Amino acid sequence: MITRFLLDDDAPHVVLVGSGKGGVGKSLLSILLAAEAASAGRRVLLFDADLNIGTLHVLLGLRPAARVDALLDSPLEPDDLVCRVSRNLWLLPGTCGVERLHDLSALERARLELRLSAVFSNYDLVIVDSGTGLDGAVRTATISADRLVVVATPEPAALTGAYALMKLAHLRTPEIPIDVLVNRCQSDADGVAAFGKLATACDHFLNREIRYVGAVAEDLSLALAARDPEQCLTMIRRAS
Repeated sequence: MITRFLLDDDAPHVVLVGSGKGGVGKSLLSILLAAEAASAGRRVLLFDADLNIGTLHVLLGLRPAARVDALLDSPLEPDDLVCRVSRNLWLLPGTCGVERLHDLSALERARLELRLSAVFSNYDLVIVDSGTGLDGAVRTATISADRLVVVATPEPAALTGAYALMKLAHLRTPEIPIDVLVNRCQSDADGVAAFGKLATACDHFLNREIRYVGAVAEDLSLALAARDPEQCLTMIRRAS
């Protein structure tokens, strides 16, 4: 159970899951966090905040009737985009390869994300799978997130990327609490050691504390879930 920190009495309402580099398992862990919270009885919205290369609907094997770009030129509202995934779990999908979304200015993108966030109040918990790149995660954090969960792995490149994200988040949104979840660990000690390096850097260079929320073991089922929607749905059922 890796969601204890999401189920406390003072649990955040909107949690942004980000990473400093790709390939660390951020999207799958976003799904797993959302599924576990839903199985605990929370009404959970999983929001794919990558408006250019959103793939959560692909991982889940869903075919949304409409996606985010439909909001630009139709009477649809964000609520109309939401898809049911399983009991207590819904998805607000992103989209992939739509040129007009790619061409939005920073201000237009911020306005669109703010419009999408209007649906958050309908749910007990919102898990936001951040957009690609550091700027995407930090921009989303400045709009709506109560807490940032940074996903890393024990590898040096992943830790460097994770620290870069935390540094940017600290500079732009210094009030947001930051948690660290270490994926693909061979042992609990791997996670603790990786977090220790990040905590030391944040204390020394940023003069701030971060929180360790756990380690996720190297797991073949997670790798299979990235390849096959049915395996991903099986992962959700196991979380329930």
